[in-house]
Amino acid sequence: MESLTEKVLQYQRTHEGLCDLVNEIGPRVYQFPRRTMGWDEDACGDFYVFIHPRLMRLLDRFRNQGKPFESYLWAVLGWQLRNFARERKRSERSWQVSLRVDQGDLVAPEPSAADGGENDARGLRAFARLGAAIRSGADRRNFLFLVLKCSRVLDEESARPLASISGVTPEALLSLASALREMRRPRGERLETLRCRRNKAFSQSRLLEAELQFETVPERIVVLKESLLRARRRMRSAASRMARVGIAPTNLEIARILAVPKGTVDSGLYWLKKKLTLVYDPDSLRTA
Repeated sequence: MESLTEKVLQYQRTHEGLCDLVNEIGPRVYQFPRRTMGWDEDACGDFYVFIHPRLMRLLDRFRNQGKPFESYLWAVLGWQLRNFARERKRSERSWQVSLRVDQGDLVAPEPSAADGGENDARGLRAFARLGAAIRSGADRRNFLFLVLKCSRVLDEESARPLASISGVTPEALLSLASALREMRRPRGERLETLRCRRNKAFSQSRLLEAELQFETVPERIVVLKESLLRARRRMRSAASRMARVGIAPTNLEIARILAVPKGTVDSGLYWLKKKLTLVYDPDSLRTA
């Protein structure tokens, strides 16, 4: 009866009989994880799906050096099984980490100023309570400059009281805010790209930290620590670059939208901020 080694060598010469070889090798590959590591049927099936695309390359690389093909097959399967087990364990830990993140067990990085939103929203609520301090036409114009600084979070609900203080209609205020957001859309896209990079690096660092807790091989520990340092550097770099992407409209952009000189916006904001010192008191914003 022809041995498996002879069948493989015959296939290498003629490239015929591949299906018969795969059918003969397949059950051995499928049962290999069960015999060596005691895995269940699902895990054995996953390993077979992982190996199957590599079977043709395995058959082509075999060289007859006096040992049967089975010896070569077990050696290759053992090496591939270790890689597969490592990736399988990594995948399981990734799921565990993601579940803990969903459950609030892990704390995401503190949002930087570039993440925006909350301080601006609190500022808008504080502005709406100080309408009595806005008396002259110049105050109302300067107040409009100030409100447009928070155009990113301006909505219909907050626009009504702020528009009445600014001396414009809510529709006009919302239209100006929309024009500013459109003008700054490229920066917003840039900010979102950097935020995704930061969050990806954060997730990778958490996963690597979880892997380090269970790793015992010294060489692998060194590799994981180096990867963790790189992930943390990427996270810090993305956060630093986010901080340099301003989310509030610049004075020049507000001046262009309103068709006034930039110096008018600069001086108007300066004097209004001095007048409304309470609005810019951090304690006032936290309690607003």
